[in-house]
Amino acid sequence: MNEEQRHQDERLPDERMPAVRRPSEPVPVKLPEQHQRFYDKLRAKIEAFIREKGGSEKAAAYILLAPDLFVLLARLLLDKRVGVQAKAVAGIAVAYFITPIDFIPEALTGTFGLLDDVVLAVYALRRILVDVDEAIVREHWNGEEDLLQVITKVVKSADELVGKKLVRKIEETLFRKK
Repeated sequence: MNEEQRHQDERLPDERMPAVRRPSEPVPVKLPEQHQRFYDKLRAKIEAFIREKGGSEKAAAYILLAPDLFVLLARLLLDKRVGVQAKAVAGIAVAYFITPIDFIPEALTGTFGLLDDVVLAVYALRRILVDVDEAIVREHWNGEEDLLQVITKVVKSADELVGKKLVRKIEETLFRKK
């Protein structure tokens, strides 16, 4: 046995292993100022609307998910561990939040127009979780409830919140067969 072989056998077992991706460390993501401003404005707008108009407590609970879902999707867009396809889905959902033209426009319905944004965001997250490790997605979630419970709750109530036709349209868009 030559000197080099003896040295290779003395290496630690980890060193002899083929290259394996080490577990990812949490990557702190600072939200860009424009996203943070949008979050703050949206949260304040929703809370003011609910205080002034009252309305259904159930709808208010779903509407209040909007800022947290927006921030989660924006953070996923910035995370280098998230693949291009998942970022594209997150980008669609973020753009849908920001654009004034959507299925239930906020300009006509007030804050209740955010219900379709919430449903689209949750369906987008379902699609993203197919490709992205759940731990990475959870790392960016700031909501009070467990993220998977939120997703399940919104999906179960989606037909009631925005109607079957709109839910079908969202599903067709986000879960198209390749």
